[in-house]
Amino acid sequence: MSEEDRSRLRRYLEGRLAELGPLAGLAGERLPGFVDRDGAYPFIEVAADGELRYLAYERGEKVLDLRTRDPEELLYWAFRDATFEAAGVWARRHPRGGEPFRVTLWRRQFSMLHALRPGWARRRRDELVASLRDPAHIRLVPALPPPPQ
Repeated sequence: MSEEDRSRLRRYLEGRLAELGPLAGLAGERLPGFVDRDGAYPFIEVAADGELRYLAYERGEKVLDLRTRDPEELLYWAFRDATFEAAGVWARRHPRGGEPFRVTLWRRQFSMLHALRPGWARRRRDELVASLRDPAHIRLVPALPPPPQ
């Protein structure tokens, strides 16, 4: 992939992060950049061959390494992680009486993802359900926001 094509792809990703972030109430440091900051902060690399890498390092050790050639897949990963973090902060500040913290967090994350792309919210919910083993825990996973009328 030419340097010009790599630069164009990076600009596309930067533009989509900047455009979509505010729609979910995310901006700045909550979204991954293109520079390794260590501390397990995800960042994006566009490799010489066009492969997109979603990476994070903690004390110099790689703790996240996802790779794709699909910019939309990379955007999903970025917003899945950023909304999870932001939803956790929100859930701590806005506890719902009698509702477990993780349910409040999931509900908020689904809502944030739904504001960006309803398919992302469905995908995240499906991934979450698939990761849970106990039927009692699966029953805690909230429904998705209703489709717009």
